[in-house]
Amino acid sequence: MAKINWNLLFESIKLPLRLIVLAILPFLVTYLTELNTEWAVTATTILIVLDKYLHELWKLEEDKGLKKENTKPIGIVPF
Repeated sequence: MAKINWNLLFESIKLPLRLIVLAILPFLVTYLTELNTEWAVTATTILIVLDKYLHELWKLEEDKGLKKENTKPIGIVPF
């Protein structure tokens, strides 16, 4: 029986976990208020784009050797 590589498993579920974390707040706000769900979809999309931009910016700075303080990827969701 094959042994499970937990690091690879975590790497493969990072993106879905990030999306769930970023979607919780907008959908919770629409559930508790009278806003329609289109607002939640728009807010979630904006948060995902912002998170991806910050993550890519961190990787670019790391490639240039500009990274000084942060040792983990930055973004809205820290994984």
